[in-house]
Amino acid sequence: MSNETESSSKPNQASTTKTTEASSNSMEKINAMILKTAIEAIPLLTQDNFSMWKTRVINYLEIQKLKDAVVEGKGKLSNDEELQVRTVITSKLDPSVHSNVINHENESSAVEIWNAIINHFASTQAANRARVWNHFSHLPFDNSDINGFMTKIRSAIGKMHEVGIQIDTDVVGYEILKKLPKTTELNGLSTAVTHSGLDMTPDLVLDHLRLHANNQVIASNSLGGPVPAQVSLFTDASKKCKSNAHNTLANHPLQKCWMLYPHLRPANGNRQPSSRSESTKKE
Repeated sequence: MSNETESSSKPNQASTTKTTEASSNSMEKINAMILKTAIEAIPLLTQDNFSMWKTRVINYLEIQKLKDAVVEGKGKLSNDEELQVRTVITSKLDPSVHSNVINHENESSAVEIWNAIINHFASTQAANRARVWNHFSHLPFDNSDINGFMTKIRSAIGKMHEVGIQIDTDVVGYEILKKLPKTTELNGLSTAVTHSGLDMTPDLVLDHLRLHANNQVIASNSLGGPVPAQVSLFTDASKKCKSNAHNTLANHPLQKCWMLYPHLRPANGNRQPSSRSESTKKE
């Protein structure tokens, strides 16, 4: 009887073993896919993207359970782990960065390379802080690529935070305004920012710049050529502005548009200046 019981249980055991192996293989494939995705997501480290690069490298190290050894200096990497981490980090360095952080003394140590990168980009020493601040101060405004300018500004602010530069947000906001050329439109933008009644911050300035960039796209497309769907509403004969967007055909300038800057709307006013009927204009 016992032999029959044992023989009947063997198929169940075999089935359970196969299920476990299949599940294990499936998890290994998923983990390998996650690791591959994490490594591919790490960008080349340049002078402008350290914060993003660091976050993604740490994410990779956490997946491999190597963060403590590399970042915190707790424990030691095995030979295989050392080779893997060193290969990933060095393959994700722009040549200009590579020459500044890797030398004959640290080229065979993943931990020393990591520390050299941190010291180069996030050192709190006065010389490095001065370098980071000067980089922010000398960033030029590019009217042909406002979105690119805003990305560089945000990256520079992130760098200042990394190295421990503590400056009031209103000062940083005014520093950004100082970069804008003295044109009619941008003078109007500066006025709208400083008279908004809101606390001066980098985000406030960059939000106004984003709206200005959007309106540049609308204006350029209204002059001819294919019009993207998202701005087609502004290229007809109507002079009305839309929510969060200024109509370049309106009778008022961008800096006085209530749709962009609701705080400018008079307390007793309910209509945009350009929305008056033609009959009213004739009168």
